[in-house]
Amino acid sequence: MENKYNHKTVEKNRNQKWLDKRFFYASSNPKKPFSIISPPPNVTGHLHLGHAWNIFIQDSLIRFHKLQGFDVLLLPCVDHAGIATQAKVEAFLAEKNISKFNLGRQKFIQKCYDWKDQQYLKIKEQWNKLGIAFDYSKERFTLDDEAQVAVSNFFIKLWEKNLIYRGKRAINWDVKLQTALSNIEVINKPVNQKMYYLKYFLKDSSEFLTVATTRIETISSDVVLAVNPKDKRYSSFIGKEVIHPLTKKIIKIIGDSNVAQDFGSGVMKVSAHSILDFEILEKNGLSAEDCIDDYGNLNKNTLEFEGKNRFEARDLIAKKLENEGLLIKTEDVVSNVGFSQRSGEIVEILKKPQWFVKMDGLAQSLISHLNSKDKILFYPRGFEKNLRKWFDKIHDWTISRQLWWGHRIPVWYKNDEFKVQIESPGQGWVQDPDVLDTWFSSGISAFSFLGWPNNSELIKSYFPTSLLVTGWDILFFWVARMYFSSLFVMDKKPFEKVLLHGLIRDEEGRKMSKSLGNGIDPMEIIEKYGSDSLRQMLLFNSSPGKDIRFSVEKLNSAWNLSNKLWNIAKYIKSLDNSHRKPDFIDFWMEGKIYDFKKQIIKNIKKYNFSVIGTEINNFIFGGFSSRYIELIKTRQNGFYARKLLKSVLIILHPFMPFLTDFLMEEVFDEEILEQKMPRVRQFSDNQKVENILEIIDSLRFYRENLQISKKIMLEFCVLDAEFQKEEIEIISKFVFGKWVPNNEFIIKTKNFKISLKIPDEVKKAQEENDKKEIQFLKSEILRAETLLSNQKFVEKAPKEKVEQEREKLKKFKEKLEFYEKK
Repeated sequence: MENKYNHKTVEKNRNQKWLDKRFFYASSNPKKPFSIISPPPNVTGHLHLGHAWNIFIQDSLIRFHKLQGFDVLLLPCVDHAGIATQAKVEAFLAEKNISKFNLGRQKFIQKCYDWKDQQYLKIKEQWNKLGIAFDYSKERFTLDDEAQVAVSNFFIKLWEKNLIYRGKRAINWDVKLQTALSNIEVINKPVNQKMYYLKYFLKDSSEFLTVATTRIETISSDVVLAVNPKDKRYSSFIGKEVIHPLTKKIIKIIGDSNVAQDFGSGVMKVSAHSILDFEILEKNGLSAEDCIDDYGNLNKNTLEFEGKNRFEARDLIAKKLENEGLLIKTEDVVSNVGFSQRSGEIVEILKKPQWFVKMDGLAQSLISHLNSKDKILFYPRGFEKNLRKWFDKIHDWTISRQLWWGHRIPVWYKNDEFKVQIESPGQGWVQDPDVLDTWFSSGISAFSFLGWPNNSELIKSYFPTSLLVTGWDILFFWVARMYFSSLFVMDKKPFEKVLLHGLIRDEEGRKMSKSLGNGIDPMEIIEKYGSDSLRQMLLFNSSPGKDIRFSVEKLNSAWNLSNKLWNIAKYIKSLDNSHRKPDFIDFWMEGKIYDFKKQIIKNIKKYNFSVIGTEINNFIFGGFSSRYIELIKTRQNGFYARKLLKSVLIILHPFMPFLTDFLMEEVFDEEILEQKMPRVRQFSDNQKVENILEIIDSLRFYRENLQISKKIMLEFCVLDAEFQKEEIEIISKFVFGKWVPNNEFIIKTKNFKISLKIPDEVKKAQEENDKKEIQFLKSEILRAETLLSNQKFVEKAPKEKVEQEREKLKKFKEKLEFYEKK
């Protein structure tokens, strides 16, 4: 073994060995299963630190359960990421002056598959460097042939139960990507903008109502004004008419309880470009025409502003109304604006024909299941409450997307007819051009990746899966959809438990992002510190639901832990391995390993990885290294130490798999993944070693405290206690001392009174120090007394200052009394 831990030597080709030996290939055997379907990363790019954190948690749990004797399955998969991937491929082609329309749909889709193949190779290479225990014989892709069959069947099943419909409704529209978005794909952010206060004159009157709006560009599509019937300022105006300030049309004033009395002026213009506006219109049997087109430009319904960008038009319309005396004022305000999660563009609300999933019934089935004893357990538990709140206000789900890359909607049209089925009904039938929301396909992955709609062996063996590990940020995007989809299709929950983690932040606590330039490539960390160090840094600083901060200092600490284990194994390997019966020191260490293993198992069941990290560090640096290894140096026989090291390597394997695998090979010539979690014994009488360590620690402390040179042999004895010869020899060796009966300097510990003979040279040095201390104390007492006898100081100085001086004087006198009595 090398003198120093070298992660490159340790980790080289090790993951490939695990794959070649098929250590993690699930076998559907009679053993109790433990299964995880890994959250599929998008094929838009490489893995980031968040991916590494997530997959390390899963991998550690899989390895732990394998060592516990479970039949384990960690299923690898990647997501086609419809909008995001299409945007990437379009941008790539644009660099070559090629558009998707030049290629046509089929050739463009092939380009997307080529992109996916390239990205997946890179992702697999990263997984291998991370050392992930995947069963690659079962790898899946959300757009593979089996997935396409499953997704189409899921769509048809929902359709047959009257849970899917096509309708023209107000939807979120991405003007850049030219596609519909679901509500949870819209991110609301506070934005600085203008509030415009406009005059709407009453018909045949000089009186006007003031309307406040931030979206003056939608004014052309105003249909009515609305006020809250409970608003005493405006209730008398309900039923009256006003003159539209731009189009000069006559529009009515209606009452609606959804109007916020405290927003703007309390009078709301109702147009075609707001979800709330559409709800008010539908409730009152009204309709409105769009004034903004698919590209975010004003359309033919906007008079001279046709063709202007929606934001450019704001100033133009405001200027026109100002010139006509219809703009009262503008105010700077901060209000929430919806942005596309996919493109970053401000979302437009348009009324378009789309496919929707009816959510009321599906939401109710999920809430009912959460109220049952069979419900999914969430870690932390508080996220169950978040899920309930979200489903209380659920809207129908927009599932159609105006893209080419994705699952085609299994609907066919011919003249005025349409059919819902997978295969074409025949000549003249044209398939719906839209594709399904990415989350529609990934939402059934808990069972479709195991073979549904076929009743496969994988479903029989591993469904519901044991655990889902994912970030809390996709609780609604993904976890919720898998939950209700599984209840609908399988009449079962998709997994037993859900472990949610937070986000990784940089050392300053900022979210990692491209715009901040603070992202870190996990492969660069592995190159410098090794995969095991990265795993420990991420795992040992994480608690369920909480964010973590990246830390170079903690990376170094993780590397030091691996180096310490390396040195322990190297030393034990060097010892004589001839058979030897264990002694009380070995039994004591085995008891410590028993306690250590118990704590690891207890905390891994609660997913308390930060506690596990503390336990491992305390055990390796404390009990195992600075205690046991030191104690066995007195005998130079490593027979039983090897047995104990083997147990420790197995317990540590889930948290440092590369190093423990290497050391098991190097020291024992065995495969660690062929082992089982060790059966170690708990010994009731470990006090003998604890007594020895207590005395060693006390003598070492007083040697340092009394500044006794390490070259001077300590002469000591323990009063009122008996120690056997071998115990005295161990203590003497560790403190460089000898047992000499005396009653000179008494040290009281938790369980003993130790008498230490102070060497003459130390006594002389102490006497000199005492004289200096007495001199100092006397001078300080004189200074304090003089100051406090000064009446002006006592009266004029701050009370706190006077009290501080009195307290100092009291302490100085007590200390002086102590030294004079010595």
